[in-house]
Amino acid sequence: MFLKFQIQEQYCGGIHYVWCSENCDSKTLSAYSLGALVAPSSNPADIYRELKRDVEGKDKHSAKINAQKLTMTSLAVKWESAHKITTAQKDDILYLVDSADFSLWRPLLYVIPRTTDIESRLKEVAMSRRAGVGPEYIIEDLKRSEFEIVEL
Repeated sequence: MFLKFQIQEQYCGGIHYVWCSENCDSKTLSAYSLGALVAPSSNPADIYRELKRDVEGKDKHSAKINAQKLTMTSLAVKWESAHKITTAQKDDILYLVDSADFSLWRPLLYVIPRTTDIESRLKEVAMSRRAGVGPEYIIEDLKRSEFEIVEL
């Protein structure tokens, strides 16, 4: 999401927390590959399409947007409590999240080359936290220089 990207750029020093998959679209993979077992709610292509549809339709009840609003609000409060941001910055984030135009919620795809440095920081998500049985990963400290952004 563009707004999440902007908040992480501005308030997190350009460090991004990402939950990711090895493939953009698990539906295009062989039915016999592990990547094909990534559930739709964790499949980047499905997430992108759903969010794009909700943004273009200005859907005020969008589950994806509402979930992100809750997450970003919670993170802003957590960051302030941990003294990572000021109260004024927290208030700015809360205002942005609450008042953002639909265009700011538009989806982004991050293309992350699997370098040695990335590989060392890639954490496999525990099976109990995944949407399906296919592999999912987290990178807690992805730098802006380590990925490209694609909008379709």
